[in-house]
Amino acid sequence: MFTRKAVLRVLLPLILCVASPHAQVIADSALPAGGVTAAGEREVAYAVVMRQSTYDDAAWQPVADALLTRYGGELFLWSAYLGEVQPDVASFEPTHIGFVCEMATASASFVQSHVWPFTRALDGDTYCDAIWGIITGYTAEDALNLVTEPYGFDVKTVLAGTSSCDLAYYTQGICTNEATYGRYYVKHSDSEETTTFDDGPTDRTEWLVTMLNEGIDIFDYAPVDIFYTSGHGNHNMWQMHYPDAGLEGYFRSYNGQVYGDPHSGANIDINAPPPRIYFGLGNCYIGKILGGSSMAPSWIHTGGAYQYTGYVIAEGSSSHQHGGTKSYFYRVARCYTWAEAYYLANQALRFDILNHTPGANPPDLNGSALYGDPGFQARMSHEGIFREPLFETSLTVDHGAAADTVTFRITMNREGRPGFTSKWGERHPAVILPFRAHDAELLHTDAMETVIADDFALMYIWHQGQPDLPEGATREMVFTCAPPAASVDGDPLPERDGARLTLYCNQPNPANSATRISYALPEAGSVRLCVYDVAGQLVDTVVDESQPAGSYSVSWNTTELSPGIYFGRITVGDLCATRKIVVMK
Repeated sequence: MFTRKAVLRVLLPLILCVASPHAQVIADSALPAGGVTAAGEREVAYAVVMRQSTYDDAAWQPVADALLTRYGGELFLWSAYLGEVQPDVASFEPTHIGFVCEMATASASFVQSHVWPFTRALDGDTYCDAIWGIITGYTAEDALNLVTEPYGFDVKTVLAGTSSCDLAYYTQGICTNEATYGRYYVKHSDSEETTTFDDGPTDRTEWLVTMLNEGIDIFDYAPVDIFYTSGHGNHNMWQMHYPDAGLEGYFRSYNGQVYGDPHSGANIDINAPPPRIYFGLGNCYIGKILGGSSMAPSWIHTGGAYQYTGYVIAEGSSSHQHGGTKSYFYRVARCYTWAEAYYLANQALRFDILNHTPGANPPDLNGSALYGDPGFQARMSHEGIFREPLFETSLTVDHGAAADTVTFRITMNREGRPGFTSKWGERHPAVILPFRAHDAELLHTDAMETVIADDFALMYIWHQGQPDLPEGATREMVFTCAPPAASVDGDPLPERDGARLTLYCNQPNPANSATRISYALPEAGSVRLCVYDVAGQLVDTVVDESQPAGSYSVSWNTTELSPGIYFGRITVGDLCATRKIVVMK
């Protein structure tokens, strides 16, 4: 038996890379490099999936209630097995699924044999059908912390126990070498370049723990936003040196506490401030939960991890999922949240299995877990100087009476290989659609093959053995689908003779010190772009002038604003549009 609890569906301030603008009002240059043509807000259908006995526990029920308060959506309760609620979840058509469970349920078999198959069986295709995460922790209070404030953060500062963290793509950070004693690399925010040093400690244990606990001193004690590990691991440990332990120590976990175990000397507890991402990039079993002494619940409990990603199986030379996650997080895109990048990585993995992509032989289709709220807004910062993604992505929608015409296009930022290059390399161009693409029909493409699911699209345009694509090269796919329902607030945007006024969601959102607001005018007119607080009081007038038809982008300073929800509203004659703006400090 199962229970389904309905809650009003609301619009989450969840900011995706794309929207559905009119094709005549697109301007790629107005948006952050690596993003897509228009940044938009997607209506989120959030499914909270939970065992009935867990929901009946007074300590765990507030976790579900907090999720429903935050996102709306629906609660689905199962009793004996997860598949009980599959038909109802499928009919709900979720964009996100939060599997709320205690540690005893969040086992490796639950991930491999239940969660992954469940998320691929919600419609008729073979791909994952929703962005998902397992919301758990050492205690119920840990899980509750994951789904209350903050809503997210910009990933600016990286710390890595491996040299495979792609340091140049970050605003700033330090990565250390797991195979060469004393070697580490530093990147500052004022340059894409990294500098190599060989004066680090032989045993990095205390050094890394100190930076996790206190921040990185050379960056004015900036907190670590994402921490990478790689090398030998298990459900309760990471061996720091590779391939042998050598003269270095371990990170271990016991009874909800993660700590450093140096080669010599006393253990050092990791009690780090949240939020951060923990990424077990190349560790065996480090995402496997066997109890309270496993790494995942311990990092959530004391290590500040709001998103924890690790393998529940042995990691190997052909592993695919984690390389794809970092690829869609910054190597081939820079606009997705961590959970969205994880989701796209699995779509590419599945495609490469089905397509027999040269060089790709992934054994880890169901082998990785993401612990944390899948709606959490952790995305790459655009602060400073960093390496741009391999290509820019644009998505445009030409609205029609019977069907919409969608164009998904990439433009190479530099010469390169837009497809599977290696386990930790590039991936195929793919995009999360900001609407359900029902009844899709491909009209044109110069890709070798395409995938159009109801929630994402993918182009296969390069494989190993082919020449690199030059800078400036483009590839595209054009397809039709049933028109999406409407605008950000659930009602159709005002139209006149087919014209559409479009206010794109600001980038970044949430905003910290500044954000960029883009909009498109179908006709000339007197434009007024204002920002209001939740009480409807005018906060700022950003634009107040006559402008010709076209696309525009303005920067808006949020430094003096208090954290909270604001609303941007643009009016041109009798046309208007509104977007939600989140300010975080």
